[in-house]
This record gives sequence, C-alpha cells and structure tokens, in this order.
Amino acid sequence: MIRLLTRKIRSLHWFILLAVFLSSLIVFIGVSGISSLLYENLMADQARYLAEQLSDQPPGTLAELELPSITTEVRITYILTFIFFSAFFLLAAIVFSHFAIRRINQSIGQFNEQVRLIQSSRDLKRFDAAGLNFVFTELNQAFTSVNSLARQLEAVLVDKSALEIKADLLSKLIIKNSGVHDWNEYVQEVFQDIQQTLPFDLVAVVFETDGHPEMNIFWQGQPDHQTEQQAISLVEGRLVSTPRLCHYLLNDSNEHSFDLQPGLTAQLRLDQPRVGGITGLLIHSPVLQDPTLQLSMQSILTVLLNLLGASRAISGYTHQLEQAISQAEQENAMAADVLYGHLLVNNADRLPGIYQQIRSSGNFSGDIVLVKRSPSGSTFILLADATGHGLSATITIMPVISVFEAMVQKGHQLPFILSEMNKRLLKDLPDDRFVAALLIEVDPIHSEVSIWNGGMPPALQLDDQGQLQKSFNSRHMALGILDETLFDGTPERLPLPDSGHLLMYSDGLPEQPDRNGQLFSRERMLELLGQIEPANFIPELITAVEQHSGKAHPADDVSLCQIDFAQLQRHPVQETTLEHLKRNLLYPFQWQVQIYGEQLTRQALPALCHDFMQTLGLNMQLRRRVFAIIHELTQKLLDTNLLELPDQQELLEEEAGLTRYYQLKRDALQRLSAADYLKLSLVADLQQAGAPALVIEVADSGKQTSPLASPTALPTLCALADKVECLEAGHRIRVQLG
Repeated sequence: MIRLLTRKIRSLHWFILLAVFLSSLIVFIGVSGISSLLYENLMADQARYLAEQLSDQPPGTLAELELPSITTEVRITYILTFIFFSAFFLLAAIVFSHFAIRRINQSIGQFNEQVRLIQSSRDLKRFDAAGLNFVFTELNQAFTSVNSLARQLEAVLVDKSALEIKADLLSKLIIKNSGVHDWNEYVQEVFQDIQQTLPFDLVAVVFETDGHPEMNIFWQGQPDHQTEQQAISLVEGRLVSTPRLCHYLLNDSNEHSFDLQPGLTAQLRLDQPRVGGITGLLIHSPVLQDPTLQLSMQSILTVLLNLLGASRAISGYTHQLEQAISQAEQENAMAADVLYGHLLVNNADRLPGIYQQIRSSGNFSGDIVLVKRSPSGSTFILLADATGHGLSATITIMPVISVFEAMVQKGHQLPFILSEMNKRLLKDLPDDRFVAALLIEVDPIHSEVSIWNGGMPPALQLDDQGQLQKSFNSRHMALGILDETLFDGTPERLPLPDSGHLLMYSDGLPEQPDRNGQLFSRERMLELLGQIEPANFIPELITAVEQHSGKAHPADDVSLCQIDFAQLQRHPVQETTLEHLKRNLLYPFQWQVQIYGEQLTRQALPALCHDFMQTLGLNMQLRRRVFAIIHELTQKLLDTNLLELPDQQELLEEEAGLTRYYQLKRDALQRLSAADYLKLSLVADLQQAGAPALVIEVADSGKQTSPLASPTALPTLCALADKVECLEAGHRIRVQLG
C-alpha cells in the first residue's frame, strides 16, 4: 500500500489531488473535534442549570426530572452537515487540479514531439520550448533553461548526416571477394549511395595517369552545354587546368535542375598524388548552405578521396592479377599439353588389350599410366601416384617418366627399372615427396606376369564375369623413400592367364568423397564390377565415381588401367622374317663385348647390344627379336654356368621359392671373381648362299659341365631362332637368324 501510494505521489496529478484531499481531511477533523467538544460542554452546562432550577422546588411538589442526552445525535448531525458542505470544496479542488494537469500534459506532449523530431542539427534549430505553458512558474523556468541548452548545442553539434556519410564511405573500403574490375562503375555505385544521405549535383575527380592529369565528372542528371562549361570552369579554377575530361551520368533523368554556385562547392586538392593517383576532389551540393555541414565537409572529402584512391589502385591490381592468372593458365595449359601430349602420349605405346584413363582434379595430374613395350618383347605397364595435387605432383612424377622410358627402351628387367627409379627420386626429390607405383611386366615369351606394388591399392585379377579371383596388395614401400640397400624390387609372379583381366587404379577412386563426405569405397567398386561387362569396366567406373562425387572435377586424381589377357595375346609380337633381314642387313658387320666380375652385375649386355643395333638403323622388330634372344642367352649362361643357381621353375613350386631364388642369386653375384666373364658377339654374314644371316654367340668362363649342353634345354631360344648350337659343353651357344 505504501509503495503504491509512493508511486502515485510521483505523478503531479495525483500529488495535487492528494494534497487537496489531505488538507480537507485535516480541516474536517480539527473543526469537527473542536465543535463537538464545545457543543458537549454547552449541553453539560444546560443540564446543570436545569438541575439547579429543579432542586430549588419544594420537596414532593414535583417528581424528579431526567434530562435526555442529545450529545451523540447532535454530533452526528453536525458531522453529516460538515461532510455535505466539504464535498463542494473537494469537488472544486478536483476540477482545478484536472484542468491544471491537462494543460501541463499538453505542453509536455508538445515538448516530447519536438524532441522526437530532432534527427539533425537542422531539426535542432527548429526546436523551441519557449512558447509552451506549463502553468506553474517553476516548470516554465525549467523548460526555458532546456530551450537555452538547445541553442548552445547548435554551436558544437556534429551533424548526424555527416557521420552517416563517413560511415557509408568507410563501409565501401571493405574489399569484396569479387574485387574492383571496373573502377568507373564502382565509383558510380559509391556516388549513388552517397546521394541518399548527401544530395549533390556533381562530383569531379582528378587523377593522374602516366603523369598526365585526367578528370571525371559524375552528374546527377543530364546537364546542358552551358552547365558543362560552367562546371569545367569551376573545377579548373580550383583543382587543375586543361585535364583530359570524361563525363558520366549517374541518373539518365532530364528532370534534375542545376544551379551551380561557388558558395555551394567544397573541394580537396593534394600537392602529390596518393594511392591510386588521385590528386583532387570537388563536390557541388545544395545542402552545403548549412554551415555545420561545411565544417565537416573536409573530413568527408578526405575519407572519400582515400576511398576512391584505394579502389582505383585495387582496380589496377585486379587487372594485373587477372592478366597474370590468364597468362599462368595459358602456361599451365601449354605445360599440360607438353606433359600429356608429348611425354605421356607420344612416348607411350598403344597396345591392343590394354585400356587406360585418367581424370585429374585440375590441369595437372599427379597420376600417370604408361605402357611401353621392351625390346625383349615384354610389355611394361606403370601406374604411379605422386604425393600432392596439381603442378607440384606433376613435377614430382617427372623423373619417374624419364627413367621408365629410358630403362624400358634399353630392355632392362623389372627389378633394375624399379631400382633406378627409386635412386632417381631419392636424388631429385625432398624428403617429404615420394611416388606410389604399381609396375607390371607381361612377358609373352616366358608366359609370365610380374607384379610389383609399392604403396598403391591392390591390383585386382578378375575373371570374365568381373568376379575377384586374387588381389595383389602392396608389399613394398613407395618409390623415393628407402635407400638402395633397403629397397626391394622383387615382384610377385604368376603364369600368363589365357583369359580374364587385371585392373589397376589409384587411391583417388575408392577414396572419392560425395557431398556428405562418404567415400566411394572399394566394396562398392567390386560390387559394380560384378554387374557390368568387362569391356565397360573403365567408363562405367568413371561415370559411377563422377555421379558419386557430384562435381565437375574429382577431389583427387583418378587413374585406371585394365589388361585384357585374351585380347593381349591375340596380338603377339610380330616375328622377324627373312624379308626383314634382307631389308636391314645391307652391309656386313661384327660387334663383340666381354665383361668381367662385378661388371656383370652392373652392365646389361642386351641393352648394350640394342644401343649398337639402334645406331646401325635396324628396325624395331628386328631389334626386339635379337634383344629377346640375347636376353635369354645371357640370363641362362649367367644363372646356370657362372652362378650355378638351381632351376627357377622348380623353386617357384616351393612356398616362398621366388624370394629364395633371388636371395641365392644375390649371394652368388657377390662370389663372382675377376676371372669370371661373359662374351657376346654379333655378326652379320652376307656370304651365305641364298640369304643373309645374323649370328649371335654368347660364351662364359665356366669349366664344369653345363646343363645347357643340348638345345633341348633351351626351348625358348629354339622358338625364337632359326638355328641353335650348343658348343664347348654348353659354355658357348650360337644362335642364327636367317
């Protein structure tokens, strides 16, 4: 109750009403109390007087009299009468307070409305509380002081509109992702935004380009010729003389009227151009009649000049950057064309039964698929994946391409090719770079497939229905990690299948994510392979992974290679005929080489012979035939006569027999002495009757009886050559073509 009363008293209306009520109540209580006491004394005196009169009568003459007490009745009557008349005074107080409070509330309402309309210094000037009547002198004096305060604020107030213009200009300094491509268009957008808070007729911007002054005038409407000349004179007199001039219309409307006056102009001129080459700025605006805005206009022009200079500089940088990006894209396209169009496509063999496809995540790919036929008749397939993406991954994989090309061209064996690639990467790449590789050799002469997997996903051997028969998992480290002493180039071997397929792929296929981050997965790939025709393995997988990712370019490079064994064996290496000899052996020659001891482990006689035949200009088919024969001869004599190794086919039948065979071979090579040698001779004999002949002879330094004493021990050679002779107990073998 007390809190409610306290809140009501704070209101002027209730305060006056309560004051009148309490005053009336006090008067009522005081007057009523005093009147009742006086009346009561009066009645008591009357009663005494009557009693005295009666007591003077003789006894027994009259009965004893009792005076009735009328005090309470008279008091009530008096009180009701007083209340009745007091109500008129209370009602008059209420009416008076109501009219007084209503007048005060009307004045306060008018005062609040004037305060609400104050949004700028111009509105503050229109504020006037002197004409308001608040009834009471004290209230009028208080609000007159407020009016004086408003007059004093006019002299020190900074216009809110000026602050809005500055804030808007500062917001334009935020560099957007799109950059500033066209400076003039950007400036027009800025001026159109400024027009909302600072109406103007024109803005002139002066800047330097290559040391020459230029001026752009941005008009709020279409000016006539006289207005243009007037504006040019105004600008040249204040900023610069005889600049190169351009006019821009911010609004095509012809309704805008111009009244150019020097007093409505603000300008800012710099002695030296700042960022963007801006040297001056001029604005003509009718609102400059306001002296308060004129005081803040210099700071506004400073902010605007900095904005225009920064945006012009950014526009120039954006243009330079776009040119650089365009040039870089052209160079990347050219480099990609060189890499994929020359190094990979032109230097790789396209053989029936081998299919491949690469989908890169950009112009460059860290994946490669290379197919190359060796002079030995073997076909080498390399699928490699370098660390990283794009150009850096391509640079990482470049050494692999060159070494693979050179080593296969020279007829080297798979372990030696891998060893050379690994050494080259260790030499050329930093420690955090390496190349995962899958190298396969298909050897139709020995009906054998060799598979070496270093850090790549498993190679999948599939039947003609796409069902998985065997996986060749990674058993080795990637290339470029281990040094020569720890690197192992031993492959897995299997007989050359008559049918079926071998599918190889990079990790970009199973690890391709969709929009939710879910991977394509190896399980999904195997399920899909069982549902499609083998001829469509690669295109169907590429389509499936593209649909899975939902993107135009995969997140990681995807490479695929498929070997169709049945198709591959339908197109064997063409054999050299007598006609080839006749066309190539036009002149007789004799070439021989003999190597000893450790050189046998470092020099490849078939490769040396191949280089010699290439210098003579012999065709590829003949070189391949001779290379296969020399390769078979040197391997047989080295392994059987000098190293005395057990038969490789017998070891392959044992568990881990291949590993044991290569271990025995490494140990035997270390035991070679300086007296051990192999001798190779190549003779073109044109004196034989009927046709020319090419005689190949390989001899070794072995003394024990050799298992190669009979041609029956050399079935592969017998299939390749026209004549095979085993001499000196199998330590010298002569082979003749033609």
